[in-house]
Amino acid sequence: MTGPAKAGTLLLAAVIVVACAPPAAGKPHAPRNGLAYHGVSDTGDAADLFRFADQVGAHPAVLQDFFHWRVPLTTGALYRWGITDTRGVLSLSTATGAGVEMITPQQIAEGRDDRYILRLARTIAESGQTVYIRLMAEMNGHWNPYSAFNADGSARHNGHSTHWFKRAWRRFALIVRGGSRQRINERLVRMGLPRILRARSQNDPVYAGGPEGIPLPVPERLPEPRVAMMWVPQSFGSPNIAGNQPPDYWPGGRFVDWVGIDIYSKFAGAFDEGKAFFRRYDRWPFVIGEYGPWDNDQSGSFTNALLRWAERHKRVKMVIYYRGVDPDNAYNLQHYPGAQRVLRRHLDKRRWDEYAPGVRALTDPPAPANPERVAPPAPRRGIG
Repeated sequence: MTGPAKAGTLLLAAVIVVACAPPAAGKPHAPRNGLAYHGVSDTGDAADLFRFADQVGAHPAVLQDFFHWRVPLTTGALYRWGITDTRGVLSLSTATGAGVEMITPQQIAEGRDDRYILRLARTIAESGQTVYIRLMAEMNGHWNPYSAFNADGSARHNGHSTHWFKRAWRRFALIVRGGSRQRINERLVRMGLPRILRARSQNDPVYAGGPEGIPLPVPERLPEPRVAMMWVPQSFGSPNIAGNQPPDYWPGGRFVDWVGIDIYSKFAGAFDEGKAFFRRYDRWPFVIGEYGPWDNDQSGSFTNALLRWAERHKRVKMVIYYRGVDPDNAYNLQHYPGAQRVLRRHLDKRRWDEYAPGVRALTDPPAPANPERVAPPAPRRGIG
């Protein structure tokens, strides 16, 4: 084949490849020019962020909230992110702080509650905020309901396998990132999953909304909020068995925007595994989703080692101090004077950007009428 015929065939082939290509990965919305964000967990009271800022001598760039499935951001998180001029980190679990499971990974994958994902995306898009979604974190830790294994190493059945975890993650990422409803549905169907809202076709009447609970319509083009998906396992499983390691929960690079781990002074021995994990997943910006001097870093040696390591590795773009859900428990900085001195010294460096671009220009949202405080479980494990 030569000439115009060959050129036409090549052009047609290129068009087919583009049309069949999966949606591009999301954007990490990471700081640029060698900078990184330091943040802190939310207590439900914005004043506590400013107290923490006084302790460390620097404004936290991000504020992490621990929410469970079906809790809207309008119950307080958006308000606190707005009035503190921070970007939000949403650590989203499938269970309440008391351990009541709201939904299984299989149910998420099968579209049993797409309405929550759609609402979440719409709320973030309307707010103008940038939100990092730390979905089902520490998934290879048995204490989390979405883990595939129990503490004794037995498999957790009824929709909790790694197979369903990965499919749930992919569905969530596709919907929350938004874009063409048709393209998202085509991608879901190719993965063997139901369309959005389990629709029978692209033009199913379910997308028009209706009187049942007055659900909002699902437009042909979904909102495209500024979100980034954070995949944060432990660097090794608990239980530490085959099938419960980070790669077993890996949903695929197109569905992940950040990778990271959690680490505490109490489990500092796991830091070597964390460094190996950092080297293994080297294509993504890196986050320390939770860290702290709990419960023995009086001198600040662990905190100093962690921050020095983060500063030497430019791919580390975010580090978040965990203090529980009140400013006085054992995770808080005032109990570790050495660590406090270390943090003041490190966070005074140019490496740590105190304000993400655009946050101070956003309009503060109204305070919620009934703010909800969602308590995360306390660390109970060998984190790494």
